[in-house]
Amino acid sequence: MLFKKLAAVASLALFAAGSSVAAPVVYNLALPNISTFDNVITATGATVTTTTVSVGVSKYNYVDLNGNAATVTVTRTSTGNLAPANYGVYSNGSRSLSGDAWDISPQRGLGGGVGGKPDIDGFNSGLTFTFSSPVNAFGFEVGDWATCCTGNTRSIDVQNAYGAPATGSGLWIAFDGGAATLPANALTDSDNPGVALENSYTNFIGAIDSSGTFSKITFFGDGFGEFLVAGGTLRFASVAIGSVGGELPEPGSIALVGLALAGVVAARRRKNA
Repeated sequence: MLFKKLAAVASLALFAAGSSVAAPVVYNLALPNISTFDNVITATGATVTTTTVSVGVSKYNYVDLNGNAATVTVTRTSTGNLAPANYGVYSNGSRSLSGDAWDISPQRGLGGGVGGKPDIDGFNSGLTFTFSSPVNAFGFEVGDWATCCTGNTRSIDVQNAYGAPATGSGLWIAFDGGAATLPANALTDSDNPGVALENSYTNFIGAIDSSGTFSKITFFGDGFGEFLVAGGTLRFASVAIGSVGGELPEPGSIALVGLALAGVVAARRRKNA
């Protein structure tokens, strides 16, 4: 009985201290391959909710983790003002975005530094998506990325702080006001997966964070001089915690579980003696 109780304590210690260390899994796909993102979600038993972007609209519907109706509001990161979609359907080559879009052409302007990290030039030219109820999977389509300006140079501070390449046209994303990450960086136009697949400057950016949920995403580019749009169809989902990626317990959690298990072993030895 004592062994069972202490084993339960060990399990409780893992649960109580089990916040995990995991960056969101980010996808950069050609539009025909959006199913890759969807299939990861549906494989967990979750459902992908979609809503098409429309010119003049800044608020969209989705279904939250508990199956309730919720909304996402889109604002200009620079001002915090509502951002009604202001561009029609972007088309290039044989491919079009599946809905209207926002013009987020990169402009010089700092922002995005968190926790002592330096600001990133271009942050303020992006969009912020704010969810009325947290989600942990979200994606949208991008148009005209990496048509030019892939030789832009980032500051040494940004390179060092974010592990970013010295040059490139980047697509940056930040979660819940945290430090931005660089999921896509083009050094040539063929780094755009749409160009590589079907010679179309279109792609999809999606993120899944099964270590928790997020209520806000900021998205922007730093390829100064290029035209850039984002929109098409917005995709939402809430997957089970720990169902995507390889989350690992934090070191403190491992140590706590180790102590609990050591207690279990010691108790077992005393009982057998």
